Amino acid sequence: MKLKTKSLLVVGFVMFLFLVLLLTTIRPIVLEGAKKLDENQVQKELDTIYNHLLADMDMIKRTNLDWAVWDDTYYFIDGKYQSYPEVNLQDLTFVNTKLNYMIFLDKDNKLVYQDGYDFNNNSSLKLTEDFYKDFLPIVNSKSSERSRILITDYGMTITSAEPVFLSNHEGESVGTLIVGKILDKSVVMEIGKSLSLQLSMREVELPKLVRNKIEVIDENSIKGALFLKDFTKEETYELSFIEERDHYTQKKSSVNQLSFYLLITCISMIIVILVLLNRLIVSRIAKLSFQLKGIQENQEVKSRIRVNNGQKDELSNLEVSINQMLASLEEKHDEVAQLAYYDSLTLLPNRFYLEKYFFEFISQKQNSKAVLFLDLDGFKRVNDSLGHDIGDKLLVSVTERINPIISKHFGIISRFGGDEFVILMCFDEKEGLRRVVNQILIEVGKESHLRKYRTMVTASIGISIYKSDSTSLEELLQKADIAMYEAKRKGKNQFHFYEDLAKDSNYKDILELENDLKFALKKNQFQLYYQPIICSVTKRILGVEALLRWNHPTKGMISPVKFIPIAEETGLMPLIGEWVLVESIKQISYLHQKGYNNLTLSINVSKSQMKDSHFIKMIDEVLTKYNYPASRLQIEITESDIGSFFNDILTFTTELKKRNVLVALDDFGVGTSSLLFLRELPIDIIKIDRGFIRNVPWDSFDTTLLTGILDIMKGLDIELVIEGIEHEEQFNYITSLIESKIQGYYFSKPLAYTDLITKYFSIEQ
Repeated sequence: MKLKTKSLLVVGFVMFLFLVLLLTTIRPIVLEGAKKLDENQVQKELDTIYNHLLADMDMIKRTNLDWAVWDDTYYFIDGKYQSYPEVNLQDLTFVNTKLNYMIFLDKDNKLVYQDGYDFNNNSSLKLTEDFYKDFLPIVNSKSSERSRILITDYGMTITSAEPVFLSNHEGESVGTLIVGKILDKSVVMEIGKSLSLQLSMREVELPKLVRNKIEVIDENSIKGALFLKDFTKEETYELSFIEERDHYTQKKSSVNQLSFYLLITCISMIIVILVLLNRLIVSRIAKLSFQLKGIQENQEVKSRIRVNNGQKDELSNLEVSINQMLASLEEKHDEVAQLAYYDSLTLLPNRFYLEKYFFEFISQKQNSKAVLFLDLDGFKRVNDSLGHDIGDKLLVSVTERINPIISKHFGIISRFGGDEFVILMCFDEKEGLRRVVNQILIEVGKESHLRKYRTMVTASIGISIYKSDSTSLEELLQKADIAMYEAKRKGKNQFHFYEDLAKDSNYKDILELENDLKFALKKNQFQLYYQPIICSVTKRILGVEALLRWNHPTKGMISPVKFIPIAEETGLMPLIGEWVLVESIKQISYLHQKGYNNLTLSINVSKSQMKDSHFIKMIDEVLTKYNYPASRLQIEITESDIGSFFNDILTFTTELKKRNVLVALDDFGVGTSSLLFLRELPIDIIKIDRGFIRNVPWDSFDTTLLTGILDIMKGLDIELVIEGIEHEEQFNYITSLIESKIQGYYFSKPLAYTDLITKYFSIEQ
C-alpha cells in the first residue's frame, strides 16, 4: 500500500476517532452537570436530616441541663428527697419533654433511679435493670461533649449525660443525669414525613470515615444515606431515602438529540478535510518521502532532493532544510565516524566503544575476565598547580606506559572520563591478575618528564570479576568503582577486589549507613540532645551543649562517632551542621524569650565546617533570624584538629570573635597541639577532657596531673569547663581546687529538649 493511501486512511481514521471521542466526552461532560444538580439536591436533603437530628440532640441537651441544675434533682440523688419520682417523673413529664427515659446515677455511677415512656403505646416503658450501664462510656468520657448517639437494647438513642449540681453551682456534683430519646422506625418515619421524604433505617457495617453517602442506583433513581455511628463505634445505622433523578433524565434527552446533529456535521467535515489534506499536503509528503528513501537505500550522502519552487510554504522550506542538512552530514560524516568511539586526547577507546566491545570480550574463550576501574591519585593537584596542558600531557604519558602491559595480556584500556580509565582483561589465575595489576601500578607511579616539569602520580584500582560479581557491564563497573574507592580509602596506590569487600560485614554496614545517611535529614531522623553545663559554686545551670543523635528506624540510636566521619567523607556534613545550628538556636532562643536569657548554647563544629566560609554567613543569618545574642553562642573546636588545620581554624575563630561569639577548645589534653596555640588562637574557654577526670581523686598520678593543669589554667586566667564529672567525690575535689563550670553525668546525662525544660526550667509546654 502506497504512502498516499496510508496517509489518507490514517487521517480518516484519526478524524473518525476524534469524532467518537468528541461524542463520548461531550455526553459525560454535559450530563455531569445534571448529575451534580441531583447530588446537590440529595446533599441538601441529607443536611436537612442531619440538622434535624442536631436540633433534637440540642433540645435534649438543654432539657438535661435544666433538670441537672435543679435543686430537687440534686437532693433526690443525695437521698434527701425520696418522693421526687412520684412528684416529678409522671407520664406527662415524658410527653412534655419528648424524652423516652431518664436515669439518675450517684457520683460513683451507681443507679439511683431510672424510668421511661413508650410513645408508640402511650404507656410507661419498663427499663431493664442494667439499662443504665449502656451509658457509662459517655459518663466516663473525658470529652466535654456528652451528647451522643448510642445503641442500646431498645435501639438507637440520642442521649445526653450531665453532672448534677445545685442551682447556684456551689459544691461538688452528686451524680449524673442521663436523658434521651429512642430513634425507632416510627420516629424516623415521622422525621421523613416532616421533610417530605420516605426515610428508612437499617443497621449496616461501619463504612469508611464518612458522614453520608450519595449513590446512583440506576438511570432514574438516586439514593442518599446518612450514617449514625454509635459512640463506642461498634455499630452503625443508616438513614436513607430514594428519589428520582429529574435533572439527569431531562438533560439526557437533550444530549441525545444534540449528538445526532453533531454526528452528521462531523461526517461532512471529515470528507472535506480528507480531500483538502490529500491535495495540499499528503501527496507532496509522499513525493518527499520517496526521494529520501532513494537516498537512504543508495547511501549517497552527496545526493539532494528536488525542491518544489512552485509553492512557497513550510514544506518547501523543509525541502531546502533537508538539502542543507545533507550537505552538513556530508562534511561531518568522516569526522563523526572517527570520533564516535575514540578519545580525542589519548586516542584510546571511549566508553561507547567499551559498551560495544564488551559483548565481544565476554564471548572470548579465556576462562576468567576482569573489569578494572583505574583512577589517578594526585592528578587534580597536578592539573590545578601546573595547568591543564601539563595535565593532558601527563594523561597521555601514563596511558602510553601502561597500554603495552594491557595489550600483552589481551586486554583493552578505555578512557572513561577525566582521570578515570576502565580496563577489560582476561586471566587464567587470580595470582597472575595480581601481578599484572602490580605492574600497572608500578608504571603509573614512575616519574614523568613534561617540558621543564617533573611530576608523578599513583593509581587506585578497583577490580570486579565477570560472572562471580555480575554479568552486566553496568554492575561490573559499579562494583569496580566501589572497590577503587576502598583502595583510595586505605591509602591509595593499591588495588582492591570487590569480592573481598562483599565478604566484609563491617564494610557492608558502612555502606548501609552511608546510604541511609543521605536521607536521614530529609526523613527527620536526627535529634538534638542537650547536656547541662553547671556552675560549680551555685549548682545552677549556666548553659547547654547541643549533641547530635541519629535515631535510625531499624538500628536505633547511632553514635556520632560512627556517622560523623561518614558525613565528612560524603560531603553531607555542611547540611547536617546547618541543621544543628538552626534547630538548636531556634530551641534555645525560646528559653531566652521565657526569661532565661543568660543561658549559653554550645555547638560542636567539624573540620569541613571550619573550612567553609558559607558557615560563617549561616551563623550571621540564624542569629539575626531568631534575634539570638552572639555572646550567648559558644562554638567548640576540637584540640586534635589544630595541628592539621591551624590556618583554617585561626581564620574561622577570628571571624567568630569579630561577631562576639565565644570560642571553646574541646577535649583539651588529648590531642597533639601545643600550649602555645592558646596564645595564638582567640580561645575564651577550655574544656578539660573527661580522660583527666576518670580516676580522680582515687589515682594519685591522675590527681596530681589534673591539679597541675588546673594551676596552669588559673594562672592563664582562662575560663574552664570540666567534663566527665560522674561521682560526688570528683565534684567535691574539683570544687575544692577551683571555681569553674561542670559538665557530666553527676548532674545530668544528655536530655531531649522537652526533658531539659521539664527538669531545669519552669515553663509550661
